[in-house]
Amino acid sequence: MVRNPLRAFFMMLGIAIGIASLTAMSTIGESTRQETMRQFKNMVGNYDLINIEPGASATRGMPSLTTVEPTLKFGDSDAIVEQVSGVKQVADVQNAFDLNVKYRDRTTAAAVYGITANWLEMHSYFIDFGSVLTDEDVASVARVAVIGPDIQNDLFEREDPIGKQIRIGGVPFLVKGVLVTRGAGPGGSSLDGIVFIPVTTASKRLFNRDYLTTITVELIEPLNPEPVLQEITAVLRERHGIIPPGEDDFGFVNPRAAAEQVAEVDSALTRILTGISVIATIIGGTVIMSLMLIAVSERRREIGVRRAMGATREDIMHQFLIEAAAASLVGGVVGTLLGVGGGVIAVLQQSMPPLIVWKSIGLAVVLSIIVGLIFGLQPAWKAANTDPIEALRS
Repeated sequence: MVRNPLRAFFMMLGIAIGIASLTAMSTIGESTRQETMRQFKNMVGNYDLINIEPGASATRGMPSLTTVEPTLKFGDSDAIVEQVSGVKQVADVQNAFDLNVKYRDRTTAAAVYGITANWLEMHSYFIDFGSVLTDEDVASVARVAVIGPDIQNDLFEREDPIGKQIRIGGVPFLVKGVLVTRGAGPGGSSLDGIVFIPVTTASKRLFNRDYLTTITVELIEPLNPEPVLQEITAVLRERHGIIPPGEDDFGFVNPRAAAEQVAEVDSALTRILTGISVIATIIGGTVIMSLMLIAVSERRREIGVRRAMGATREDIMHQFLIEAAAASLVGGVVGTLLGVGGGVIAVLQQSMPPLIVWKSIGLAVVLSIIVGLIFGLQPAWKAANTDPIEALRS
């Protein structure tokens, strides 16, 4: 290899390209998966909750994106608490999106949630300053609001919003608290453009609805939800007058199951790309084999001299195997460095924290050695079985 650096370069290059793509895909794939899961956790707040939503079919994963008839009533949540064992607490939700929120001459659009007082704690929302919604606010149908940081920045800039009056859809509310920033959700969209008000106020003074958008349930044993969901199903079927084999008019959304679905999609994509990278590495191995076969033909005299000086077939075979493995290893190390560096740069360009998968790096290096040994086997065997007399005559 030293005497023919160009050939050695191409031998290493074939492996380097495959290993670089393998480690780059691993870095990008795992970083993307972790960031997606982080954003998803930002959105749901707590994996141990179950959301009950109106809909014609029950699901244990992602929520339906289709428009459904409103079927959840305020009394449903009370019945669940009273009749279902295994339920820790329940929260009612009404919501609407892109409502105009105004303060003086400034206006912004916000997602407005009408909630019971326990909803914020259940979803791990925290107050930056001011105070939270209380049970008294809900009971008294108070026109008070807790706003997200985006709403504060859009409407108040540097002014203290606590105690100030804002208008949501033309209805006046007093700001009593500002939330700690939530960051970005899936897709990178901000989760801070949000306003929370008492669900009773939302129902009677803003939305004019007598139904709920969602009922959020916290379970005592969240890792084994099925028995409790069966009890909830029985209660809601009775309240909604559903007689088997009638179809349920509600469904369950399990954030933990939804997160697992998202992770599985990301993992499947990473596996596909990894498979393509492995194929590229194997192609690099064929390059090593082809160039090593050429090297054997060119080094016949060297082989003959070594055999004449007492080298055995095993010695010759080991020599060429070591050369193939060494070239592949060097290419693998270079490819690993390039792949990790390229993957980190690609991840940083997407404003995501890079995650280096050390296990994948180790596997990539081992793979490069294995590929070198496998594809160096035929050239090594050919060299070992070269007739020394014919080799010396060449």
